[in-house]
Amino acid sequence: MKIKTHSLIIVCWLSLLHVAVAFAAQEGTQAPGFNLADLKGNAVTLEQFRGKVVLLVFWAPWCVPCRDELPELDRLYNKYGTKGFIVVGIAEDASTEMVANFLGKVPVSFPITIDRSHDAAEAYLLSNLPSGHLVDRDGVIKRRYRGSGRDMISRYEKDIEDLLNRK
Repeated sequence: MKIKTHSLIIVCWLSLLHVAVAFAAQEGTQAPGFNLADLKGNAVTLEQFRGKVVLLVFWAPWCVPCRDELPELDRLYNKYGTKGFIVVGIAEDASTEMVANFLGKVPVSFPITIDRSHDAAEAYLLSNLPSGHLVDRDGVIKRRYRGSGRDMISRYEKDIEDLLNRK
């Protein structure tokens, strides 16, 4: 009887965990926190950007659409950065050396981090690259994006402006 009870408890716990993960990183939910390192080893957390509109962009140096998108994201950051907006690049499946080499050729002015453990990718339910999450000033995910291209940059810009105009 004791084994059946323990088994039932474990099954219920795993079911609840599955439901919790399914609702993580969805639009309208609190953005999962993270603690990642930038290329110099400095800690970068979502919490340090509280009060700003944040575009989290998951990318990789080997991903052609990602590489094409980064200069456009840098343009958005430079355009809206003084208004309370920041882009945080989260590199996946790449070493610090690989990311640094790429950024030497295509520099950006926003923070770039590396998700070595893939904890951020897991928390944000990453399914493809590039992938973006727009987080409002209160830390709530307002939009999730999949894919890239001019249309995507236009969507980013419209949504960023909408959030920045909300006080």
